Amino acid sequence: MVETESCSIQLSKIDWNDTSCLISYGSVPDKLLLSIQTVGLIEPPLVQSKQNGLFRIVCGGRRLAACKKIGLGSVTCRVLPTSIGHQRCLRLAIYDNIAQRSLNPVEKSLALAKMAAYIKEAELIDEFMPLLDLEPSSTLFSRYLGLVDLGEVILDSLAAGILNERIAFALARQEEVDRLAYLRFFQELPFSVSVQEEIIETVEEIARKENRTPAQVLSNTKLRAAKQSGKRPPRQRAQEVRKHLQAKRNPRLTARKERFAREEKALALPSGVRLLPPPYFEGPKWILECSFERAEDLANQLRRVAQLADLPEFQQIMESKSDISPRKVGN
Repeated sequence: MVETESCSIQLSKIDWNDTSCLISYGSVPDKLLLSIQTVGLIEPPLVQSKQNGLFRIVCGGRRLAACKKIGLGSVTCRVLPTSIGHQRCLRLAIYDNIAQRSLNPVEKSLALAKMAAYIKEAELIDEFMPLLDLEPSSTLFSRYLGLVDLGEVILDSLAAGILNERIAFALARQEEVDRLAYLRFFQELPFSVSVQEEIIETVEEIARKENRTPAQVLSNTKLRAAKQSGKRPPRQRAQEVRKHLQAKRNPRLTARKERFAREEKALALPSGVRLLPPPYFEGPKWILECSFERAEDLANQLRRVAQLADLPEFQQIMESKSDISPRKVGN
């Protein structure tokens, strides 16, 4: 047990610049403001007296911020003595928060980063990552530590749930201007998290090939046109953007896919029959897929396919060469 003293403290005596124990991140919830305005402060915040006469916030930073926002002059707090070390205060703050709510990814990264100044990584991983509902992994630990340097705009989006932590991990290796370009790009169209990861990988590869930055690739004129194309539904525009990036990443493969689609349509395969190429059109094995209801239907499909297989057009569709020569794709 930690012995504390309960007393009324002027909010002007709170050292708002001392965030050494704070792990809360994000705006003050409206429900918290309403609660304090309606029934008052139910749970007193925990603060620590400092030698300069001010008080450091240990637990309850959002409660104190809400009190300040609604114009209260003083608040009843529990006060820790100055003899309590900073590591213990920080531990109190972390355990107090996880007991009340689930932390957002930014808060988890802050908790790990601040505690990392006091205890070894292995101990931190074993004790605190499970408390934060994280897999106790050194790789994941490193990724969360990297989040704290992402900048306010990215962190705000991450804390608000606008940006997924998997995408934040991928953006951590980017320059600030590129991170912001990705964030704006993802906010404009409904890409899933997995597609966002794919886009980052694709854009990085295009940027390397064209000796450009990811931000420059994302500002491509044709890409902007596809993203903003008229009154088309957002999901259609998102798919068009994805196709455009894939075409820039590998124009020969894209040309081969388009050629295959044209030739397969011209071949006029029977209803219920599909011809599936090998992955990336590499390798000799093709697949013929048939769906049918009766044995008679299957027999008719196979007879028709056998007739088509003798045609030059069927042989041509399986040729690997492309009529598209490599070229640099620009704006």
